[in-house]
Amino acid sequence: MGEKLTVGLAGVIIIVMLPCLLTLAINGRHQAISVDMINSGRDVLIYIDGENVLMDVEQYIVGILPGVVDYGATQEFIEAQAVAVRTKIYFAMGENTVVEESTLSFEYFDENKYMNKYGMENYQAIQDAFEQAVINTAGQIIK
Repeated sequence: MGEKLTVGLAGVIIIVMLPCLLTLAINGRHQAISVDMINSGRDVLIYIDGENVLMDVEQYIVGILPGVVDYGATQEFIEAQAVAVRTKIYFAMGENTVVEESTLSFEYFDENKYMNKYGMENYQAIQDAFEQAVINTAGQIIK
């Protein structure tokens, strides 16, 4: 009786796990993308901690969204703002692939500015929402 129960339980586990294993085998392991992995081929030259730094436009947008979007905005609104900001940056660049931050009208928020604006307890969730908005709209501009 115990052996039948063990075999039956093993069969149920295999039946439940089989679709997951097949999906994993067919699609491969899903790798999450981060803003740091995006390369738009366009950079912003910004001055951080006493030195000039070239930063990809996508990463730069994450740092300026706190000055553009209020706390509590919907994800769709944040994404729309990311597209609008990217459009403004690309327009300022023209045919160039680099633009100086001083020619743009945005304030860049580093980690400390993020924490000062939103507080330690809200900082990470808000930054994650901004990063996701940039990832979801990467490269999109208004024509």
